[in-house]
Order: sequence, then structure tokens, then C-alpha cells
Amino acid sequence: MTSLRSRLIVGSALVALVPLVASMVLLSRQVESTVRTEATTRLDATLGGVALQLAADGERIAARLEILSADPQLKRLYLLHPAGSRELNEYLDERRVLLGLDFLQVADTSGAPVADAALAASALARGEPAPGQVEPPARRIESTGGRERPRLALEPLATADSGLALAANATIRYEREAVGSVHGGLVLDARLLARLGRSNGVDLALIDASGRAVATTLATPAGSAIRRSAPLAVGAAPQASLAGTVSTAAADRTVAALRLTSLVLGLLGLTLAILLGVLWSSQVSRPVERLAAFSQRLAQGDWEQPLALESVRELETLVAALDRMRRDLLAYRERLVASERQAAWGQMARTVAHEIRNPLTPIAIAMSDLKRSYEQGRPEFPQILEQAVRTVGEEVESLKRLVQEFSEFGRMPAPNPKLCRVSELFAELETLYGSECQAGRLVFPPRDREITLNADLGQLRQAMINLIRNGLEAVDGDGRVTVSAGVVEDAGQGSALEIAVADTGLGLTAEQRANLFVPGFTTKAQGSGLGLAVVARIVSDHHGTVAADGAVGHGTTFRIRLPI
Repeated sequence: MTSLRSRLIVGSALVALVPLVASMVLLSRQVESTVRTEATTRLDATLGGVALQLAADGERIAARLEILSADPQLKRLYLLHPAGSRELNEYLDERRVLLGLDFLQVADTSGAPVADAALAASALARGEPAPGQVEPPARRIESTGGRERPRLALEPLATADSGLALAANATIRYEREAVGSVHGGLVLDARLLARLGRSNGVDLALIDASGRAVATTLATPAGSAIRRSAPLAVGAAPQASLAGTVSTAAADRTVAALRLTSLVLGLLGLTLAILLGVLWSSQVSRPVERLAAFSQRLAQGDWEQPLALESVRELETLVAALDRMRRDLLAYRERLVASERQAAWGQMARTVAHEIRNPLTPIAIAMSDLKRSYEQGRPEFPQILEQAVRTVGEEVESLKRLVQEFSEFGRMPAPNPKLCRVSELFAELETLYGSECQAGRLVFPPRDREITLNADLGQLRQAMINLIRNGLEAVDGDGRVTVSAGVVEDAGQGSALEIAVADTGLGLTAEQRANLFVPGFTTKAQGSGLGLAVVARIVSDHHGTVAADGAVGHGTTFRIRLPI
């Protein structure tokens, strides 16, 4: 992800997606937390309210049974029929209905029941009373087996119905002596729990002292509910407890729907962000790519074509600055070219003046000597004349050669490249320097491998002649010049032809190597300093490089590299 376009796309996608995902996650968590907190509060309130209601009902039942135990009618029926009678059972059933109890019993002093409202309810159920007086059968609780009952307690039922009985006990006294007891209360079963928890949407379960659920309305899976329990402060320890469960299935469905909606919105937002990112990145990256291409042209020296770009204001400002820099570089290049041209002509003029002055001095001396000999009538005047003519001729030839070199350097034409073979170049050079090759002073490589390239063969021949001539002059008849050629891999340029011209002369110093290709620099007494400058110009026009290496006393090697 190194391109500007990909970063813009990813950035726009993150900008659109991260806030949406974060907000949806926070919202779903907030909704879930709120729902669970509300459910927990509702469950705790329900359990507390039911526990308080049952405790209040127990106290109310105990108080009513105290009143009933002092009822004269109950005492009369019980004392007249201590073993129980139908009339006593019917009276107990009436009192049960009036007191709002589920069961009511009368027991003797040993705790054995002698009358039960359930018996009267059973008789009514068999059709003995008049129509319209039918009551549902009352549940019965287990006998104490002669044990004295506590005043208020939760007791198991004697029937097969699951649940507990909230029971109270009151003593029947006659003349301040206990003659029996009244026992009654409410049945805590699943129907009562359903009625108590229906208003708040809570499922209740009654847990006895041993931890067993004796009545429950629970129908909610364990994974989608909140559970709480509260002890029932009725009777002695260990006490029964009331467990409550609130279903969170609806809240879970709401949160799941919210998360699904968040996912869909996230995908839509991501898609939209990617599309907008592609659009925006194209609007930004394309001008940047054009700026990069323009900068590359500037780096390559192409300063003629102006740059025009319509984009955002910042990029237009940058474009204007780059185009202004292009114009400044163009003007600077023109001034630099003019300055370099003037400097080159000045250098050339100084070099020409210096080189011409050298031949003119011997000519002036020869003419002066010739005139003086003629005026003096010296007998050896013919020999002096012949020597003067020879000196003038040699110096004139030197001047002609100097003028020719300067003419070639100043009128160097552009190369006319054609497909040519290196073997042809070496064959022409061997023919030109046949005597040197026969004497072993010049060695060319064997032509066992053909190398072709696109170049101006005539200019390459001229460059090689200059290098071979310099090498032969450096060895001065006592050494060897070796020419070699091969294909090398040039870093960043691909395959290249390398031609090396090595001599066994005295070599060069570091300062001499640094100035070899500067026009006018020479290490020879009679050199013009233009031969290697011509070589450098020819190689440069062929998009190649030329360099010299070697040290003092180890000869010199010139290497030309030309792209194939």
C-alpha cells in the first residue's frame, strides 16, 4: 500500500467505517445494558414485593386464625363434637371462604386433625349441597404427627400437588386451658406464582429448604434470562426461597437486529466510501502522476513543453511554481549555454594562440638567421637557406595539422548511426596500422565472436585512431598497445560494448587522469590537447562513457562503453 491512490481509498473507507462501527457497537451495548439493568431492577422489585406480600399474608393469616380460635361457635361445635362432625366441617369450610384461605383444619391437643374444611368441600363436590354452592376442593397439608406446630411456617402439602403451604396456627382455649388448635393458610403453587409474576413479566420458582424446586412457572431457556433469588422470611431456618427469572429474549432479538442493521449499514458505508475514495483518489492521484511525469521531463532536460493542469487549488499552485521553475531553468540554460560557448571560444582562442606561437618562433629565428647570412655574404649561405626552408616547411605542416584538428573539433557533425560490426572496425584499423601490427607493437583481439551495435562507424574509427595513436606515442617504440572488446552488463543500462585500449607506457598521475578530456590539456610537448576531447565528444554523442585508469609506472587503459 505504497501508492497515494490506495492510501486515499483505505483512508476514506476507514473514515466512513470506523465511526459507524464504533457508534453501532456502543449503541448495541448501551441498549443491551439498559435492557438488562431494567430487567434486573424489575426482577428484584418483583421478588422483594412477593416476599413482602407473602410475609404480610402470613401475619394476616395468623391474626385471623387467632380471631377464629376465639369464636364461640367454633368452640361450641368443637367441644360438642371433639371427634369432628359434618356440621363442624361445613362451618370450617364457610370460615375458610370468608377468610380467603386455601385450607383450614381443627386439631386436638395432640395435633391430630379432628375436622377439615376439605371434607366439606369434597361433599359439596359429590353433589350433596344445593346447586350453585359448589366450591373447588381445598388442598390438605401433612399431619404433624402429634408435634406442636409453629405459629407461622411454610409446610409441604399432603396431596400430590407440587408446592408449599403458607400456614398459621392458633390455640383454642376453654377456661384458659388449651383444648385444641386451628390450622390454616394459603397454598403456594404454580398458579399462585403465575398470578404474582404475570404483571411484571417475571417467571417465579418456589425453592424449599433443601434447595428443591417445588413449584415453578419457569419456561425460559437458561441462555436468555436473568436470574435472582430472595429468601422468604417465614418460619425458622433453614428457610425456603423464591427464585425469579426475567427473559431477555426480546432484548437479545433487538440487539441482534441492531447488529445486523449495523452490519448492513457498515457494508453500504464501506462500499460508498470505496467508490468515493476511488473517485477522489483519481482526482488527486492523476494530477500528481502528471506532476511526477513533468518533473521527470525536467530532470531529463526537457524544458520546452509547458505544464497546464486543472485540479484543486493547492495542486494548481504547485503546478504554477513548477512551470515557473521550468521557465527559469530554460532561461538559465540559455544563459549558461551562451556563457559556456563564450568560455569555450575563449579557451580555444587561447589554445590556438599558444599552439601557433610555438611554430612561429622557429620560423622567425630561421628567417632572421637567413637574412643575416645573406647580408654578411657567408659562404655557407646555401646550406643555411636549405636548413631554413626545411624548418619553415616542418613548422608550416605542424600549423596545418593544428588547424585541421581545431577544424574537426569545431565542426564535429552529429553521428549517423547504422547497424555495424565491431570486426569491421578492427579490420580497418589493422589495415591502417599494418606495420605496427606486424612489428607486435599493436595487438587486436581475435574475431571469434561477432558483436553488432548501432553506431556511426566513421566516428568510432576516428576515436579509436586517436586512442591508438596516443598509446603508440606513450610506449615510444618500446612497449605494446593492446586492443580488446567484449560485452558487459552496465548497471541500470543493460548490455554494453566495452572497448579497451591499454598501453605499457609510463602511466598517468591522478591529476592528469582528472584533466585528460579537457580541451587544451595535453601531456605531450607537441600535443594540441584536442585528441581526447574529440574522443569524449564522439562517445558522448553515442550515449556512452569513456574513462581512463592506471597509475604511474603501470601504463594506461582507456575504456569506452557503448550501449548495445
